[in-house]
Amino acid sequence: MTDHAIHFESREIQTLYRPQVEQLGMELHHRSGGLEGQVDGDICQGRFQANPAGPYCLVIWHDITFLREMDFSEYAMTDYACLTLDESPASNHAPYGLQPCTKQEGNMVSLIQQAGTVTNRMPAGFRSQTRSICILPDYFTELENQWPGQVGGLFDIFAQPWPSDIALAASSALSKLSPGRPGQTEFLIKARIDLLMAMLAQASFALVQSHESSHDRDLVQQVKGHIQSHLGGDLSIDRIAQSLYVGRTRLCLAFSRQTGTSLARYIREQRMDRARHLLSFTGEDIAWIGRQVGYVRPSSFSAAFTRETGVAPIAWRVQCNHVD
Repeated sequence: MTDHAIHFESREIQTLYRPQVEQLGMELHHRSGGLEGQVDGDICQGRFQANPAGPYCLVIWHDITFLREMDFSEYAMTDYACLTLDESPASNHAPYGLQPCTKQEGNMVSLIQQAGTVTNRMPAGFRSQTRSICILPDYFTELENQWPGQVGGLFDIFAQPWPSDIALAASSALSKLSPGRPGQTEFLIKARIDLLMAMLAQASFALVQSHESSHDRDLVQQVKGHIQSHLGGDLSIDRIAQSLYVGRTRLCLAFSRQTGTSLARYIREQRMDRARHLLSFTGEDIAWIGRQVGYVRPSSFSAAFTRETGVAPIAWRVQCNHVD
């Protein structure tokens, strides 16, 4: 293989393509901002192109037909995110083996390729025709450092299904990454990838928000059930958080987001609702009713009830009996 190389490529980038082309006996040449090669031997025949998109991204296009059965190995120094558009002929009698991947749009898949070596048995006559975007973890780290808290989860989303509009946009972007395409400069390739990552960041944020919202709803239902079961006991926020194995701040934020009121306010309202019911429909004394809603001292219950309703407990009961 020639010594020509992408001027800033790291060893991590090199391992995404050099071991492959060496196995195929292919010589690469620096051309059009990337590396191109052709092979026409007794093992295989076809073309290969690798275009950089900054120091952490690489676009790989290849169309290789294996003339003899062989074990074909890929190697990576680190985990990396990969998006692949497989344009191999449908007549292939054996699929090109990849690590577990997520089907996105049409014949496009995404995956997180694990570090190490992956070997596939390639049958004679198999034609592998793909376009791939390979993105190293440093790309996502750089984004997170530049935009803290705004692009989290981007790497992991390559192992998840994407919204259909983003999958379609990704498929369209990949289909335009063709060998020898006019104007296919490193700058424009990276611009396409950055735009796709921006769309994924927006989708990832929406997915996280949706997940958090669903989790919040479940948490609030647990909180409400706990309160109803413990109106006469300790309903301090710290105690509730401890009982439900959640942090105090997380608990209060989730409750206020889902209900529009504070947890402390909700607890007071539920206690007073129970107290009004007991005052209206039982003949139990005020002290007993106070204990049923968490007040040990009758004076504390009377003061809290008066603040909430505007009348004392005894006056409330008299009013209810008068109405009856």
